[in-house]
Amino acid sequence: MSDPIEMVDRLGMAFLSQDVSAVLACFVPDDDITYVGSEAGESATGRISVEKLLETLFARPESYSWQATAATVHSVPSGAFVLAEADGSEHHPNGSVTPFPYRVTGLLSRRASGVWLWRAVQGAEPT
Repeated sequence: MSDPIEMVDRLGMAFLSQDVSAVLACFVPDDDITYVGSEAGESATGRISVEKLLETLFARPESYSWQATAATVHSVPSGAFVLAEADGSEHHPNGSVTPFPYRVTGLLSRRASGVWLWRAVQGAEPT
């Protein structure tokens, strides 16, 4: 089983791997999913559109990850709404890492198995 806060970190690690399949595995298996990143144009709804957006993001030379530092979780029927503050990291090809503040907000669905999966998620860089 997982919990909603663990899913924030799991998604961050999947982004670090730049593995589209690993990121999509963090989402519910149907087509009703949304991912919105922190930059203009980083928004997609539907599995195929999210997959294409991830491919574009992962073609960049740098990769990104994050880990939750604090979170608020609101329970909803069969799900949870998560607002998480996180430590973000930009991983450069030369091995250096640039830290930045990050925020992950989204809706998780709890599956019959007890596993939580993202339905919609947004990442943002608070200023």
